[in-house]
Amino acid sequence: MAGRARAARHRGRGDGDRRGDDLATGRVVGVEVAELRRIRLQVQGLREVRATSAADVVRDFVAVQSQEFVPAQWGLAMRVPAERRPGLAEVTAALDRGEILRTHVLRPTWHFVDPADARWLMELSAERVHRANATYYRRTGVDGAGGARALDVVAASLAGGHRTRAELAAALDAAGQPSTGLGFTYVLMLAELERVAISGANVGRQRTYAAFDERVPASAPKSRAAALVELAARFIRSRGPVTDRDFAAWSGFTLGDTRQAFAVVVDGGGDGADSRTAGPVETFEIDGATYWHDTEITAAALASAAPPPGTVDLLQAFDEYIMGYAAPRSFLQPPGRSDPVHPEFPMHALMADGVMAGRWAPVTSGRRAVVRLAPWRAFTAREERGLAASVAEVERFLDAPVTVEREPAAD
Repeated sequence: MAGRARAARHRGRGDGDRRGDDLATGRVVGVEVAELRRIRLQVQGLREVRATSAADVVRDFVAVQSQEFVPAQWGLAMRVPAERRPGLAEVTAALDRGEILRTHVLRPTWHFVDPADARWLMELSAERVHRANATYYRRTGVDGAGGARALDVVAASLAGGHRTRAELAAALDAAGQPSTGLGFTYVLMLAELERVAISGANVGRQRTYAAFDERVPASAPKSRAAALVELAARFIRSRGPVTDRDFAAWSGFTLGDTRQAFAVVVDGGGDGADSRTAGPVETFEIDGATYWHDTEITAAALASAAPPPGTVDLLQAFDEYIMGYAAPRSFLQPPGRSDPVHPEFPMHALMADGVMAGRWAPVTSGRRAVVRLAPWRAFTAREERGLAASVAEVERFLDAPVTVEREPAAD
């Protein structure tokens, strides 16, 4: 992925191949892949950190992928300025208080969401996810009347307070409902999709479920079209520049849905949609692919001082800088490497200047932690200093002494 870009207003109507950035008007006239990477790093809060809290990060991103509980919390914390960056205990406390919620939504997979967004996001996602799950609902006996009975049991149990998975399983078992294996998994997902259950406060190391209406405020319903436009607009704002394939892969909606929503965003909203963009949304092209971006946000990113080379980020494997875009994610690839970047849990993403440079993993045990490093190449002296600084930030986040275990460079 390389080369010059064609800029266009609205739906790709070009005004010629020109080079340079008219920052006064916020229009990007030419963008190369290195600049695309730089803009995304800025927009994603990995260079110009501006959020005031972990909850603020979630609110900005709408939904943040969170399969791996502790690494996902690190992904939030690292986007808060160092002087106010929360530790793991502080982020977990925000989850316990319900300032951040965790649930299956969109594709679906685990995501952090803001309470104010949880209801409309779930309503938007539910129909499509139910269709995808239909075969498994039938196989596990949680479709139709069986599913309704299981939901009644979950609702009754959560009416008495937050419940661990084991407590919900016991309640379902007593009522003759699926309480183990795949059946239990789909009961819990059904309860999330039907707005019966959502994440509750931790009990020690055990996570719990709470009644949805206890943790999620009431809100006016959104039409499907308006909700999809809002999701698309906030996606462009928080992750742009993006392609329509990026949004479809991230959200799970079709390219047809995506293109209709993007067209409304470009036109400035419509039908009660909340566009939530700072400036006009326009497009440009790189090697034939069309990218949508918020012109004011892009201009601000390009106007910011470029960080010195050698900046190292320890990202979680499912970080939005990676998973917010469709495969093959060529912007992540280092020179000479063409295979797509995929999550490799328990290993995470070791980045140098926004490009993959290896893998890493935090391994905690009691009050101590190990950071495993598996670089793909030798690092420069500047990169070594950046890596040491990032490891120190992880240590502060975990609030535990960290031992570094480093594999020899792959090359």
